Amino acid sequence: MNDEFLIDSNILVYAFDSAEKEKHDKASYFLKNAVKQEEGFLSVQTLSEFHSAVTAKIEKKISREKSLETLRELKDNFRIIRYDESTIIEAINLEIIYKIPFWDALIAATMQENNLKTICTENEKDFKKVPWIKTINPLKEQRKIQ
Repeated sequence: MNDEFLIDSNILVYAFDSAEKEKHDKASYFLKNAVKQEEGFLSVQTLSEFHSAVTAKIEKKISREKSLETLRELKDNFRIIRYDESTIIEAINLEIIYKIPFWDALIAATMQENNLKTICTENEKDFKKVPWIKTINPLKEQRKIQ
């Protein structure tokens, strides 16, 4: 399990949002490599955040139908991790301990329950506050996850 990692929603969004070309190119490249490696995970939360962002928040929005098609493809190419009410309780605990936003704490708690230690994200600041999470920002560097 050492090579497995969670992909945060910001990386997914950049892979489908061409407004920032450099970030788009790096995120797209990273996502294609993650599919090949078969070590990447997505969470139900990151899939939800992706849909919300690409259909309502980015400059070049995509249709809900295109988002649905994309989510089906992502589901077929990545293992999906889920959370329940006990995860939410642990997330609140992590939010209090590490002073991070709730939604990041929920990702951290979901990772913890699924024994994932690495997250690929642009949000290094908040996730680095959680001592057992290793952060990799694929928008800064183009190296393979190891």
